[in-house]
Amino acid sequence: MQPAIEITQRGENHFISCVGVGDGSRCYESEGLGSIAECLQDAAAALGSEFRFATLIFDRMTVGSYPVATIEHRAIEVADELLTKTFGRRVLA
Repeated sequence: MQPAIEITQRGENHFISCVGVGDGSRCYESEGLGSIAECLQDAAAALGSEFRFATLIFDRMTVGSYPVATIEHRAIEVADELLTKTFGRRVLA
């Protein structure tokens, strides 16, 4: 079973991050995070080393499956890819 990390933007610098498992229930949630990268790091830390991959969902759009270690340690690059895939805009220069 592969977990899902769902990130929802509630304001310019206000995000909610939820981690769920295959049955659709949420096992971890964090609100008020300041960036997508912060959400990714927080969610990956919550998953720990128990899972190798997680599905990323941003504003109800499934973006893809990523290694949890990459999500945690390269959060800025993953956030950039997430925005590029969902809106065609980039975070990094």
